[in-house]
Amino acid sequence: MTAPPPSASSGDGSLPGGRPRRGGARRAAPPAGGGFGGFGGGFGGRSRGTSGGSGDDDRPGDGSSEDPGKGSGKRSGKRADKGSDKGSGKGSDKGSGDRAGDRRRDRPGRVARDRSEDRPGREARERSGGRSSGPSSEPSTAPPPGPTAGPAAGRRGGPAYVTQAELTETFDAFYRTSRDRLLLQTFALTGDLTVARSAVREAYVVAWHHWRKISRLEDPEMSVRPTAWRIALRRRSTRPMRRRKDVDPQSRRTLDALGALPLPQRKALLLTQLAAVTMAEMAQEVALPLDAAERELQHGAARMATQLEIPTSAIPLALSSLAATTRDVTWPRVTIIRRAGIARRRVHTAVGATAAVVALVAGGAVAVDSTGARPALDREALPSTSAPPPASPAVSALPATALLGVDAVQRALPRAKWAEGATVDNSEGNGRLLPCQPVRYADPRGTAAWARTFRAGAANSGPTRTVTQFAEASLNERRASGTFRRTVRWFAGCPSPGDDPKAVPRIQLVSTASVSGIGDRAAVMVLRSRAEDATTYVIGVARTGLFTTTVSFATPVPPQSANRDGVVKLLAAAVSRMCALAGGGPCAEKKQVLSARDAFRTGEVPWLLSEVDLPPLSKERGRWVGTPVLDLTEDRADAGAIGCDTIHLFGSFRKQRIADNQYRAFVIDGAKLPTEFGITETVGSLPATSARAFVKRLREQIAACPDRDESAGTEVRELARSDAGPRSLSAWRLSTALPGDRTVEYDVAVVRRGGALALLVFVAAPRAQMAPSDFVALARRAGERLAEMPPYDAG
Repeated sequence: MTAPPPSASSGDGSLPGGRPRRGGARRAAPPAGGGFGGFGGGFGGRSRGTSGGSGDDDRPGDGSSEDPGKGSGKRSGKRADKGSDKGSGKGSDKGSGDRAGDRRRDRPGRVARDRSEDRPGREARERSGGRSSGPSSEPSTAPPPGPTAGPAAGRRGGPAYVTQAELTETFDAFYRTSRDRLLLQTFALTGDLTVARSAVREAYVVAWHHWRKISRLEDPEMSVRPTAWRIALRRRSTRPMRRRKDVDPQSRRTLDALGALPLPQRKALLLTQLAAVTMAEMAQEVALPLDAAERELQHGAARMATQLEIPTSAIPLALSSLAATTRDVTWPRVTIIRRAGIARRRVHTAVGATAAVVALVAGGAVAVDSTGARPALDREALPSTSAPPPASPAVSALPATALLGVDAVQRALPRAKWAEGATVDNSEGNGRLLPCQPVRYADPRGTAAWARTFRAGAANSGPTRTVTQFAEASLNERRASGTFRRTVRWFAGCPSPGDDPKAVPRIQLVSTASVSGIGDRAAVMVLRSRAEDATTYVIGVARTGLFTTTVSFATPVPPQSANRDGVVKLLAAAVSRMCALAGGGPCAEKKQVLSARDAFRTGEVPWLLSEVDLPPLSKERGRWVGTPVLDLTEDRADAGAIGCDTIHLFGSFRKQRIADNQYRAFVIDGAKLPTEFGITETVGSLPATSARAFVKRLREQIAACPDRDESAGTEVRELARSDAGPRSLSAWRLSTALPGDRTVEYDVAVVRRGGALALLVFVAAPRAQMAPSDFVALARRAGERLAEMPPYDAG
């Protein structure tokens, strides 16, 4: 059904659901029928009664449990009776306007202003749940009338200083009253409750770190929510909109509809429906001009209503169904949050002090010693800090200052004039900063991530060169090792993007090398684009302790001319800066050694070629697509047959059964080429001695092909031949004349690695030729892949 478009809002400054506007600012326009832009009734995510109880978070189990469903109604007095059905969030007898009023009273930034308005004892009554209507029998803890110190006191003419006790009190109140709202909003954004809870928790840790400043805001949630969303979007990127198994069908449909929206539309919709923000504030959070933000909101509402087959007025009710999933989440005690925030502050203080020392020494501001000598400091590496290691994922041990600077890039790649570009945490956009990067982060549960770009050459003055550094910090070394392996697999296999599984990258893996003398482990790979730009990428990946860094150098030169040594220098410089941080491992040695190695394992059947192994063709620039791997049967034994009578890699040879027979074909997706065009690879295994004899026999048959069948007019040209221990390789180009003055060209190769064998056949087309050197390199890659084949089994 077609969703009705949003209509104009009422002119009295209120929303259809009864929720007042903040300051009369523009809000999301409600649809016909009311409801879009405000909820007509309360639910667990918005009701004050679902804040998890108003007791002391440090004493769970006695009515102050961190489980919102345990004891919250018991301790919330009249507010729970009126707004939340004993804290369960199932409904509200009060209008949403009352909830909005409660929300304003709960904001820490307003506590001090209430105090300064001659209202002693008000906070004590609110902490007791409103159980007393008269003077309290306990001594009042409220300050006397008049100017009062507090988060907002400085703005009202009172003293600007706020005591630590007041900061702690306002933060604790903010944590209890806002966490369920932020969790619901973050869960709706990502669809992953575990990630949403973790992100909200970390956002509160960051908030406590900066609470003296944040508490002065009119709405502290405007600062905490973007942090939670940024962390959550980074962590859920590998499995977008992942669902818990116990989500009810209605909530699952709502999550599916939200997940189908572009991120700006999803943010705009959630901000206007689950957060009390003005249209201007919504536009600021989605980073769009006001008019563009309003359009995104209207389009998102229409698309969601269409997918759910509901009117736009029912969108608030659909979003309210998500509260049932978030209601039973338990929270850590507020003291744990504050301790983590203190640890984070210490780490940042230590890193800042270190950076200040480096700046002073680099600027010559350190006095000489008694002998007149100036103390020296290596400016390339950050000195080690004595700060304690991160106590939780919320403590970031990887500052942006640990990334490469433009001077390091200039020294490693001196033939161009480099300029530094943007430094980002990769939480926005599609997240694909590097070639073959399928997802936003290799460690979605990492503690920090940064990316920095450098550029040489103007966009309008010929080819440009770029350098991109991407760094991630993991929680422990085990996870860091996994981050390194996943990062390497990005470039070794070049998988399809996580948000577009059908897209096949047009990238070829040219070479792979190990690097000794850099961190715990390092590797360098050379890639080239099969698109028109023919860009070459030199990729370096290294790990030191908890940190994994990638350096990508994009250049228009051919792969054999790319500056691998320069990238090794960049990688060494990057590791030298990170190894000095808390959690760092070995640094880079003075000399690094680059050693060629087999390609890293990739593909479901790793002993067969993959799309990433295939080179570009002469004119046809389409994408290579491989068929599924099939077992070779008798009716398919001639797969990859050529214009000569030769043995097949099927059945038996010298009374030895050929085992592990499989084959795979590759074609160009969507290209109008002859049906015989393509690459076919057949593999099998024999005992090593028999495999060597198989190669010898095939060589003899192809060499004799022109003399044995003269009527076919077949010509043979040998492209390569090598024998080295357990390895053998031979490659030929065969040209066979066909009726009608047609000629078919075959590139044929046989490869052996121990007892594993591979036959490779490429049938060319006029518009799709492969250079002989590229075919020989492809045959060598097939030999590298054979190392993964299981040992020969005669049974």
